[in-house]
Amino acid sequence: MHIGVDLDNTILDATSAHLQYYNRASGLSLTPDDVNDFYLYRLYGWDEAERDAIYNKYGHEIHWNSSPLPMAVEILQQLFNQHQISIITARPLLFRDVTIEWLKHHKINYHNITLVENKLQECINSKVVVLIDDGPHYAEEFALVNKPVILYEQSYNLSITHDLVFRASNWIEVKKHLDYLESKLNLI
Repeated sequence: MHIGVDLDNTILDATSAHLQYYNRASGLSLTPDDVNDFYLYRLYGWDEAERDAIYNKYGHEIHWNSSPLPMAVEILQQLFNQHQISIITARPLLFRDVTIEWLKHHKINYHNITLVENKLQECINSKVVVLIDDGPHYAEEFALVNKPVILYEQSYNLSITHDLVFRASNWIEVKKHLDYLESKLNLI
């Protein structure tokens, strides 16, 4: 099975690292409990240009200092041996090198990596069967074209519901959903 996997807030805790550097830049002291928006920069009152300036300044540190979520590394290692794994992230190309180094440092194997905003088109083009992601907009896009998504649960994606959106609050649940989808696909 070809599995697409997002990085930020799916494989790793991006929120804590972003908050650390965004707080430094803004003088605020937001915590993960304050986060209720996929677009974190909006909590700071920034527009996209302000976000880009801060993100470009601190992005390398943000991405390098993000920690893997519990069991993500171990389960991805298992999946790599059984399936085709494509890392599909919306990170800008500017952060490709630190992304690859972070994955290597944490011993996360994958077959392909793509940094792209249009994840749906990438998954269609590369014949990804299921995407694991935290983005509510990605879950909605995939559900609309009848593609399954395992939605890694975050405060900002709780309102998303659809028969093809499988919620997971940890990587053990991600693995259970993948096993279910694999068995369902093998019956067809």
